Amino acid sequence: MKNGGGRWRSRSKVWLVAAILLAPLTAPAQAWQSASQDAMWVGTFVDQPITAKTSLWFDNSWRSMDFGARPQQVLLRPGVQYTLAPGVRVAAGYAYIATAPYGALPSPNPLREQRTWQQLTLTHKGGPVTFSHRYRLEQRWIRPLLPTVASVTAEEDRELGPTTYQNRLRYQGRAQINLPGLAWDKRPLIALAWNELLMPLGGATQLVTLGQNRATVGVGLPVTPRQRVEIGYMNLYNAFPARRANEINHTLWLSWHYTGVAPSK
Repeated sequence: MKNGGGRWRSRSKVWLVAAILLAPLTAPAQAWQSASQDAMWVGTFVDQPITAKTSLWFDNSWRSMDFGARPQQVLLRPGVQYTLAPGVRVAAGYAYIATAPYGALPSPNPLREQRTWQQLTLTHKGGPVTFSHRYRLEQRWIRPLLPTVASVTAEEDRELGPTTYQNRLRYQGRAQINLPGLAWDKRPLIALAWNELLMPLGGATQLVTLGQNRATVGVGLPVTPRQRVEIGYMNLYNAFPARRANEINHTLWLSWHYTGVAPSK
């Protein structure tokens, strides 16, 4: 009995040690929060040639939640583009972004971001379909707007907080085709679909991670030979790993596009 009791105590110690070591593996992980919500993005895109190969670029976007009821973000993005060869363009520029706490999973504070960017765009045709591939690299300086000591409410007397730097890679693939038999003022309507991946580079893991995915389908209305309006639906997945949260924004996409004419020599 004495030896049997010793063996029982030894086994009990083994099981106790095993339970302690395995506890972190068996304990339930903190669940991610997820939100599904409605949004609306309204944008303008201007491509104005200044020489046969060089053009000025500008796009801006006003983004809101609940189809315009609550502000989300304002983006301003100027740049310069250069045509290397037919269907091959490079570009670089600057962007300023102001983001408000929004939606069901808001950030603690408003954010202000300044950004530089460089991109390569490849365009080609496959039968009646036009394909484009856009590769963009961004350098991002992000700062929160923090309440000051004298603030009475969270909306008053804010000041810029410390800067967080991040690199990000983006890839967008797009396809569009004229719709036979459908026209706007004798110009064919366009069916379009595109998807864009936004992938932060570096950070704690030094790996490429998925920050956002933007999947969009819509139609283009050629208002004039050099202007069109696009209307579509964008399913936007946005991940917030630091907060263990993600959102899916069902977004109404409205945009106006203008392509100018190069000045004559």
